[in-house]
Amino acid sequence: MRLQFTSLSKSYKGKRVFEDISGQVNDGDRIGLIGANGVGKSTLARLLAGIEEGDAGQVTRSPSHMEILYVQQYPEFDEDITVYDAARRAVPDGAADAGAVERALYDVGLDRNKWRQRAQSLSGGEKTKLLLCSALLKDYDLLILDEPTNHLDMESCAWLEEFAARQSKPMLIISHDRYFLDNTANRIWELTPQGLKVYEGNYSAYRDQKEIEQRSVTREYQKQQARIQHLKQVIYERKGWYESAHKSAGQNDFYRSKAKKHAGVLKAKERELARIEAERIDKPRKEVSPAFEVINKGVSGQKLPPYLVKGKGITKAFGQKVLFEDAAFNIKRRDKIALIGQNGTGKTTLLRILCGEDRDYEGSITVNPSVRIGYFAQEFDNLNNDATILDEMLAAGAAAQDARLLLAGLLFRGDDVFKKIGNLSMGEKGRAAFAKLILSGANLLVLDEPTNHMDIGAREKMEEVLNEFEGSIIFVTHDRYFIKRLANRVFVVEDNRLQCYDGGYEYYQSKLREKRAKERAGTDYRILMDDIRRLECRLAFLGGRLNETVDEDEKEQLSREYLETARLLNQYRENIKGRC
Repeated sequence: MRLQFTSLSKSYKGKRVFEDISGQVNDGDRIGLIGANGVGKSTLARLLAGIEEGDAGQVTRSPSHMEILYVQQYPEFDEDITVYDAARRAVPDGAADAGAVERALYDVGLDRNKWRQRAQSLSGGEKTKLLLCSALLKDYDLLILDEPTNHLDMESCAWLEEFAARQSKPMLIISHDRYFLDNTANRIWELTPQGLKVYEGNYSAYRDQKEIEQRSVTREYQKQQARIQHLKQVIYERKGWYESAHKSAGQNDFYRSKAKKHAGVLKAKERELARIEAERIDKPRKEVSPAFEVINKGVSGQKLPPYLVKGKGITKAFGQKVLFEDAAFNIKRRDKIALIGQNGTGKTTLLRILCGEDRDYEGSITVNPSVRIGYFAQEFDNLNNDATILDEMLAAGAAAQDARLLLAGLLFRGDDVFKKIGNLSMGEKGRAAFAKLILSGANLLVLDEPTNHMDIGAREKMEEVLNEFEGSIIFVTHDRYFIKRLANRVFVVEDNRLQCYDGGYEYYQSKLREKRAKERAGTDYRILMDDIRRLECRLAFLGGRLNETVDEDEKEQLSREYLETARLLNQYRENIKGRC
């Protein structure tokens, strides 16, 4: 299979989306397509899928009858169609038998109790899963997934990674989910206003290559600028020499020859300068780092207690539906806590209780008087749509210079700060609300889905700010990359309970694997662990004996037993890893 496109261009109502881009998809490709919001990623995908036509350029498919399955970003279904019928209709002429349809629904995680529901009534994540049924029921050559992790909780994202890994056909995945791209992509396409660029490897490999590329461009720019300045200086000096020699030459052949030589060198340098100017390297855009002093203005120098917040016996229910019960937790100085759990388990509710927004619960929350809580709600309630971005920052009590410095670090540069809040995209509103929160002087940030609607560049800028922040943070997000970079503790809402892990995301994952292994292995796991501890003790004893003995026969016997014990110990450890 091969899909090739050359010199593609597309515009809507006279506004250019992209121009003159080329690329290809081959067997074995798992391509992650990334780029800023609005750059044309979905448009490119729709052109490749044959859903839309480009203004110019060509798409060549081999074989020509190639079947492309496009899973769109915003799933739509007929008003009255059921989940089961929508899955059945995924196959032309309803060719799939009932057993195949049922297996596909189970495989994507839609249980039988949902099959008679209207497809339109499903959650966003469930709709995506329903569309993915077609990947199990239809024969296709290329699968295109447009923002597939939108609306999915973390467990569903992990399921989708496994789903993608099982697919043998090539894939093109549009996503801002860096963790997902790390685990699924083997090539990255970066779409920018300058064109489409290809990088080998997953997202983390792409980042490493971009850093190397940026350093190389900076060096080449500096080298070129030095050469330009040198040539300008030489040309200036040669002009002076030429004019002086020309005046002095008169009819003197020697001085006329000398003046002619200066003229030749001058013209050669001018030609070289003209050539370099024609191939001038654009000045690399300097990334603005969020200023440490601005970020921590409301935190620096404060003497905060070890524990900022303590919660005991927290129980919350809506009617008969219990979200969590008898939850206990604490928030310490400099904590960066990720609050995770499936959709609908009460994460936002717990944040609202912590902030005093919801007082209808059992139990107690104790907040130290020195704590100033800043709450980032999903609805951006703290923004005035009629104000400019800069005015909103000044209303939070920030100095204009501090506000502009932080805003630049969050990608609001130059005149961007004078945009009206009401005219911003959802991602821009998120960045503005976040900047206002930082400038408010809060020393405990409570963030509910702060990265929603943001592209990768905006998410990484927010991560930079939060990494510099010296206060405490508790945040809800489905962005596992974000969690991995920030969290030093993880709280999980599961089965109506709150579990607190005193370690980052990798620590939480290891504990989760260990827990699942214990559940699968039961008694066998405990026996294995007992055997491992016994073998470790035996190995330590044999090592001591080997160091002490002088008898060669005894040493040889001990050495054989030591090697056999070490082999057995490694085997048992591998068994434990396999169960995890």
